[in-house]
Amino acid sequence: MNKPAPTHTPSSPQPPVLSSAALLQGQRAVVIEHNGERYTLRETRQGKLILTK
Repeated sequence: MNKPAPTHTPSSPQPPVLSSAALLQGQRAVVIEHNGERYTLRETRQGKLILTK
């Protein structure tokens, strides 16, 4: 009577994982252009990331 649990298949593929080191390339901030707008991705002194427009 025990049936194996169905295998969960995500409906959409998982997004790629990028390391912050690869994005920042040794810098404290980078500019990301998206749909004609510029955003700044910045690493704080505490090692956190902030994305601002």
